[in-house]
Amino acid sequence: MRLNRRGCLQVRSAQASGASLRAISQKASPPHFGPAADPGAFTGFPMISTMLSYQMMTRDLTKSLARTAAQPAVANETAYFEKNIGKVKNLDDFMKDDRLYRYACEAFGLGDMAYAKGLMKKVLEGGVADESSFANRMSDQRYKDFAAAFDFAAEAKETTYFQTYIGQVKTVTSFTHDSADRMFDYAIEAFGLQSIADTPEEKATIAAQLHLGKASRLHFSDPTIDKNFRAFLKAFDFADKGLKATSDKAAMQTVVDRNNVAKRAEQTKTVVEKYTRQQFELDAGAQNENLRLALYFERKAPDIKTAYQVMADPALLKVVQTALGLPEQVGQVDIDKQAALYSSRIDFKDFQDPAKLKTFLNRFSVMADLASGVSSNPTALLFQSSPTGVGANILASLQNLRLGGL
Repeated sequence: MRLNRRGCLQVRSAQASGASLRAISQKASPPHFGPAADPGAFTGFPMISTMLSYQMMTRDLTKSLARTAAQPAVANETAYFEKNIGKVKNLDDFMKDDRLYRYACEAFGLGDMAYAKGLMKKVLEGGVADESSFANRMSDQRYKDFAAAFDFAAEAKETTYFQTYIGQVKTVTSFTHDSADRMFDYAIEAFGLQSIADTPEEKATIAAQLHLGKASRLHFSDPTIDKNFRAFLKAFDFADKGLKATSDKAAMQTVVDRNNVAKRAEQTKTVVEKYTRQQFELDAGAQNENLRLALYFERKAPDIKTAYQVMADPALLKVVQTALGLPEQVGQVDIDKQAALYSSRIDFKDFQDPAKLKTFLNRFSVMADLASGVSSNPTALLFQSSPTGVGANILASLQNLRLGGL
């Protein structure tokens, strides 16, 4: 299978019926994992085993990702994103810059859906705060993650609230009172001061400095924090302007503009990291599809809670079936029986342990290479604790499986 940027198959819930999941399987594209190369075909050079490649690429993942980020094509697209994302004020701005928009789609594994701007705009319009929003009603987690990262709806709501009510705040006491938390937090975020406003004591300190205004002698060792704090005191100059401090439209617009910049900076870090990882996996797939499967699984596995999540994603399912030595025909069996089988052989909590996850992926790598005829190190399986395969009667056994135990 070849990892398709369309990503996971869709399933409404962990209790989805077998019929519905099979129907989805027939319609949706798998995560772009194509057919394995013919092991008998001449390539001109011996293929490095999946296990060796995986170990080499993940031994120092930070350096591997840095090399990917430094590739000219990746670096150019990232530079454009970093330079222009700060110009985005709202959803329309974001959608208008096609290059910016497509970079973001790629980062969340939605590159193949970038053409469907109408759909993607609908995903983003409702945000994720409302459980009934379009993004939250979609079964594919990638859309929810995309909407959460670019939650323009929530941003607009908070900005509107700030602009509507900040003029009613006339004193330091009212600004720092619990009833004004939304406005105070909005301002703190705008100036990047979250790290010095975490506790009631810190908030009390800030209130004292607001009373002093420019006369404040409080300084911070971090020059950026110190500079931002001075700007914060200037914007909310209750000491000099008194009751008119928050009526200064230019000063309040500065707060809004800074909040927007802060949001974009936060997005930039997350999106660039995700984009680089996606490109890293794409490069790996060009060398060895099984390697890309392993890297993809490594990224997704810590979030797996149930067997149904595995079955909803063809790439994850391929890794699990290969590691356990299960034939693909298992997929023809009742969905709940499949789930019982996978759950009996895997404790999904183990995937949150990096060492156990690595062990599982080493198993997959060996089994995948054996299946494709690539020289690996089968003796490594002797040191694994769980069985690597099932008998020839697996399908018949599954058909007779009682839910609730093997």
